[in-house]
Amino acid sequence: MTPSQPDPERIATAWNEPALIQVGKGGISVGVIAEARRIVKRHKYVKVKLLRSTGADKHSKQGIFEEFCANIGATLVGIRGNTAVIYKLRK
Repeated sequence: MTPSQPDPERIATAWNEPALIQVGKGGISVGVIAEARRIVKRHKYVKVKLLRSTGADKHSKQGIFEEFCANIGATLVGIRGNTAVIYKLRK
């Protein structure tokens, strides 16, 4: 593992924990981004769940999660259903 790759143990742990951020019909708001930045700074990863109320379909989930990553300065590790794990890489 290098500083530019996610820690596999942390990623496995993240998939087994409950989502720390939930995005609903309000979408990705300033408050959601601020909370995600705080969590990622502390834990290096965050598990994010899109609720049904977001109206996201299969094709838009990837885009929503990529936009979320761009806003918090992190990398999308993977998507399972409506849930994604996002990891903060060291610079």
